[in-house]
Amino acid sequence: MSTLTGRKEAKILIVEDEKPLRELLEIELVRSGYKVESAADGESGLEKYRQEAYNLVLLDMKMPGMDGVEVLKLMRAESTLPEIIVFTGHGTIETAVECIKQGAYDYLTKPVKLDELEMVIEKAYEKNRLRYENINLKLEISKLDQHRIVGKSPVIQKVLETVRRYGPTDEHVLIYGESGAGKELFARAVHDASRRASKAFVTVNCGRLNVNTAESELFGHVQGAFTGANKGRAGLFELADNGTLFMDEVSEMPLDVQVKLLRILETGTFRRLGGNHDISVNVRFVFASNKKLEECVGRGDFREDLFHRINLLSIFIPPLRERPEDIIPLSYYFLKSTNDSGPNNWEITEEAMAALSAYSWPGNVRELRNTIRRASILASEPLISSDLLPFAPPKHIPAPVSTAATEVPIMPLWVVERDHIQRVLEKVERNKSRAAKALEIDRKTLYTKLERYGLEV
Repeated sequence: MSTLTGRKEAKILIVEDEKPLRELLEIELVRSGYKVESAADGESGLEKYRQEAYNLVLLDMKMPGMDGVEVLKLMRAESTLPEIIVFTGHGTIETAVECIKQGAYDYLTKPVKLDELEMVIEKAYEKNRLRYENINLKLEISKLDQHRIVGKSPVIQKVLETVRRYGPTDEHVLIYGESGAGKELFARAVHDASRRASKAFVTVNCGRLNVNTAESELFGHVQGAFTGANKGRAGLFELADNGTLFMDEVSEMPLDVQVKLLRILETGTFRRLGGNHDISVNVRFVFASNKKLEECVGRGDFREDLFHRINLLSIFIPPLRERPEDIIPLSYYFLKSTNDSGPNNWEITEEAMAALSAYSWPGNVRELRNTIRRASILASEPLISSDLLPFAPPKHIPAPVSTAATEVPIMPLWVVERDHIQRVLEKVERNKSRAAKALEIDRKTLYTKLERYGLEV
């Protein structure tokens, strides 16, 4: 990673007590295009490490007060993400080897050769960059088939124009829309239209967080912050540094966590769970909600000051039923993206097209995707017919000679369950905790069913 563009993004902390060497390193690395900060001893170096998300640390082993080994251990307890390169004198090779065991990337003997240091720094930064990329890929791996917006309707084209207008700014964005309407797709579109497009796009579903896990997931934690915290861990805010953090279902965030989110928005700093030092980050937030946040504020479920802070640039995603022109293009897109063998050979009968277009799609685009996936699995040939759709009009059957009421059409069990869950969600104003209680299932089981039926995430 030797390009100047890459170097401009790398932040290096120098912890060195020898002033001439410290200043020389700082001058040379800044000249090479790196962002550099320095500290004259272990205590101040550790303080800076706790307050900033660095990519690399250059750490001297022999310093007055706290020595390099102790500083290294404390740094590693705070975060394992930055790569640490240690400097050692000729008589302390054993100490340097011990530092490698403690998690240091490499060691160099003094006097330091600048060309050798430059080469080690480039390799260490490449490893650090790949580590961030791998973490973010693991977070996104289940969403890799959802990154394209398909739609020709005027309302969607208008939304895309708004996205293109908002993207280049650094202001936070609030996206409204029903569950399954594609809010995450549009959040990614905002990210892709921004100057941060090459950086991380990190997602978190606030509805899955509870008061016990929210802080650790979002802010990270230090070693010993709670039972089982054997080492420090970076949170999602830190992983999204210089990129975009998409916070879905922000209305479901616990009130005490909302207070800390507001502080991050106002100061650009946060503290890890169990920590007592501020960490600075540069994150662009995109929020999403399937509820009207004004009403949540009125009920006391959402802080009014936080609402006003995030409600600057808003985007409304219309439900699928209000843009029927997009249903058939989306159906063909899902057919092509979910079938590996001969995807271009798939067709949809006119009767199935009519049924797809006439359906109200309470689960929006997500429900359409799941419906098309299921139909393509059930199909015996590359043809989607109306009988493969759970809402297809029943075939005409002569009425029985009877005065009894019309029989209810026989439906698959999963359709009955899906419709019942949808009715319960509407009854409890889409509050998933209340819905799970009413259905007499746990919240995790409810989320599994919501994803399976394309109703919520």
